[in-house]
Amino acid sequence: MSTDTPTALDAMQRVVDRLAGLLVGFGGLCLVAACALTGASILASIFSRPIPGEIELVEALCGIAVFAFLPFCQLRRGHVGVDLIISALGPRAMNWSQLIGDVVIAVLIALLTWRHGIGLMDKYGNGETTPLLLLPVWWGYAVAMLLLVANVFVCLFVILADLRDIRRGNAIVASVGAH
Repeated sequence: MSTDTPTALDAMQRVVDRLAGLLVGFGGLCLVAACALTGASILASIFSRPIPGEIELVEALCGIAVFAFLPFCQLRRGHVGVDLIISALGPRAMNWSQLIGDVVIAVLIALLTWRHGIGLMDKYGNGETTPLLLLPVWWGYAVAMLLLVANVFVCLFVILADLRDIRRGNAIVASVGAH
């Protein structure tokens, strides 16, 4: 089979790229909203008093942004890697170490997703709310859960792409903008 023939993994690549890009945009909007809210609260405090509950909303928006950025970071191999010793062993060793690292990250993200799901059920079940605005805490957990599931999907795709590249004899480049 020629490497020029599009495969299901190539189609999946387009979906994953689009998903990661949309989530980065969403995370960026969350950060812009958090900044705007903070600025508005500062201005309000100059003229009267700060916006009540602003800190609660900024905390949630910033937390959601972090989860939204994770899939893009994984897809672009933006996690920290130290390849000083492995790089001396050649591209084949680099490929296998990259695959192993991607499997470890996928397992850790899957564990985090599982435990986060348990936390979500706990927050939903106990009816916890924020102190000032009395917003249900579980909604932030639910959004983060969706983002974690998307990250697991991206992690699994990255592993499949690693295996494809190893099979084809391509180097897996562990740097930003590698794909």
